[in-house]
Amino acid sequence: EMLRDVLVQLAKGTDKNYDPILGREDKCVYWYGDVTKEDLQAAIKMIKPGEQEESVTYVNRVLAFIFATDDSFEALMRLPKEPFKMSCDDQLCVHLAHISLAV
Repeated sequence: EMLRDVLVQLAKGTDKNYDPILGREDKCVYWYGDVTKEDLQAAIKMIKPGEQEESVTYVNRVLAFIFATDDSFEALMRLPKEPFKMSCDDQLCVHLAHISLAV
């Protein structure tokens, strides 16, 4: 149920014609949903596993948590707890293939 709610929010925030998981790697997938006030990062509100309270979470981290391979996920989890840098230099892009391991 919780996963479904998150997936619905992700679907509502992206264009139905662009796939942030399997879409063409040369195309950005723009986020049209909520953004953080301070730094304009793609964000959703959700209850994280093991928590009771809803909190703001960065979309690129949620996508990595749900869809990244185990190896990719382990590498990403070593990065600081902030939005991942996007290799396309557009922080409102949420394409999984554009997530960078750069700090």
